[in-house]
Parts: sequence; structure tokens; C-alpha cells
Amino acid sequence: MKKNSLLLVLFMVVSGWMAALPPSILAMVVDIPTIDADTLKYDLYHGPPMVLANALSPIEFKDLTIRGSVNIPSSKVQGNPNLPEDRDTLLVFFCKGPG
Repeated sequence: MKKNSLLLVLFMVVSGWMAALPPSILAMVVDIPTIDADTLKYDLYHGPPMVLANALSPIEFKDLTIRGSVNIPSSKVQGNPNLPEDRDTLLVFFCKGPG
């Protein structure tokens, strides 16, 4: 169920439906934790192993990404070869935001 919730929220965020909700409200609605940019930066170097996933299209991924991230577009999550084999690996999705 959590996987389906994540996919739904990812779709809604990328499509802009939930763009007006603050991250703290979004996290309460769908029970998915959110972190700020400073925490993510720290965790990338000092935290648990994670996959940083850019949810944009492959075209946008080339220009709008964070070094070390992989491209997992919201429309191509299932079966994406960039997903980690270990299902316990932390996945952090990001996109360019609303608009």
C-alpha cells in the first residue's frame, strides 16, 4: 500500500495538484516523511545509503538535476532499471516543483 501511496503522491506533486500544500501537511496526509535541503545534503554524505531519484522527464533530467541522482520519471517508476535492487534502500524523489 505504501508503494501505491508514494506513486500517487509523486504523480500528484509532479502534475502540480498538490503544489500548494506545504511539505509538512503533505507528509501528514500521505504519511511520507519529508526533509529539507540542508538535511538532505547532510544525509547524502553522512546518512544511510540512499538513491536520489529525479522524477523529471529524461529531457529535463539532463539540465535540471543534482549530481549523483538517477532518473526515475514519475511516468516510468515500475520496472525502472535505476531503482535499487535492495527494497530497504531509502528512495528520495525530487523534481523542479510547481509550475
